[in-house]
Amino acid sequence: MHLMFPKAIEINPEDRHGHKFKAYVLRFLSPPNKADSHLRKFWFSMFYTMAHVFPFMNTMIYWGALVPTGHGGFKPPSMPHRHPIEPPGVNATVTYDPDKGLFEEDPIKSFSIINVWTITTVIALMEIGFLNSIRRQTPVAAHTVGVMFCSGAYLAWAGIGKLLTGHSGLFFLDPELMSDMPEAIIAACIAFVALSPGFFSYMYGLIAMRETMTATHSSR
Repeated sequence: MHLMFPKAIEINPEDRHGHKFKAYVLRFLSPPNKADSHLRKFWFSMFYTMAHVFPFMNTMIYWGALVPTGHGGFKPPSMPHRHPIEPPGVNATVTYDPDKGLFEEDPIKSFSIINVWTITTVIALMEIGFLNSIRRQTPVAAHTVGVMFCSGAYLAWAGIGKLLTGHSGLFFLDPELMSDMPEAIIAACIAFVALSPGFFSYMYGLIAMRETMTATHSSR
């Protein structure tokens, strides 16, 4: 959006409704128009930050927690683990054959798993490194609190989804699967929120590295 419309977008009252609506949308999404408002700059920066932090967290949690414990949607790797038995009457949204590996599943399923849990992170890394000129987030403390708040809001949203659908996207947040270990659910929620500042730091470091590598000699 910034590359397509680098200048401030003005609203022409004589335009038709369709063109005016398009101009309002572009103005709302365009960072340069918000340079005069620190609060709007912060909200846009938070949106950009969470659009990268969440894919990083998803990839790490999926390959680091869901797959090794047998909740990744395909045959887990051969390592000592205990796969919890699903309670009677509970229908999982995602079914899989426990004897099939990732690339032994249907092609569309393998593609979906790789796309959702891996490709999004690859895109985020490419976007940070090569496709934008976003600077490091400021203030850092406010962004840190913001990513922790958004992570907590995600857990609340996941809880609402569990109530409405009966399915929990993360097994360690499912009270039915973790009924014998309620303290584990609390610990998992705390760990989930605590992870977000770490991935924000990772993203911050990538941006700083790109700024250093692309800085001109005169600006160093």
